[in-house]
Amino acid sequence: MSDHAFPVHAPTAVLRSTGKASVVPATGLPACAPLGPVIDRELAMCRRNGSSLVVLSIGLDRFEAVGQRHGDEVATQVLQALWNRFRNHLRGSDLAVRVGPSEFGAVLVNAGWPAAAIVDARLTDALTQPYGIGTLEIVVSAHTGAAVYPRAGSNGDALMNAAIQARELKLRT
Repeated sequence: MSDHAFPVHAPTAVLRSTGKASVVPATGLPACAPLGPVIDRELAMCRRNGSSLVVLSIGLDRFEAVGQRHGDEVATQVLQALWNRFRNHLRGSDLAVRVGPSEFGAVLVNAGWPAAAIVDARLTDALTQPYGIGTLEIVVSAHTGAAVYPRAGSNGDALMNAAIQARELKLRT
């Protein structure tokens, strides 16, 4: 698939290597996991077939305020909705990882800068739309950053750090 043809598919695999991710029973969401090792597994395939790969880092701003203002149950429902929107705006071949309580990561296989820009725009738009929870309308902001292999780094940690730096640069501008 070329970078320009980037359809949205059904929810993505969380961790391709195991076929499933460990789930936090209280939320039904995947447990937080480091993104670097996930990237490293996919890089092996990219090196074999000479393809590129995009790493996205997504941070949710002011998410903690949701729990403080509306309680843990509402915060959990918003987080579940965020995760579902996140996964639904990736291709079926991409990997979605819950990196931290208010941070997600994605690995887009066989993708480059054009795909990164498309997904970045889709995710930012989707994640910042209001969330209807009961009678509440909750709005959160999200910032994304992208790094493309091999230009931005040659291992999982380097690519993850480059994506985080790109995200933080957007926050400052």
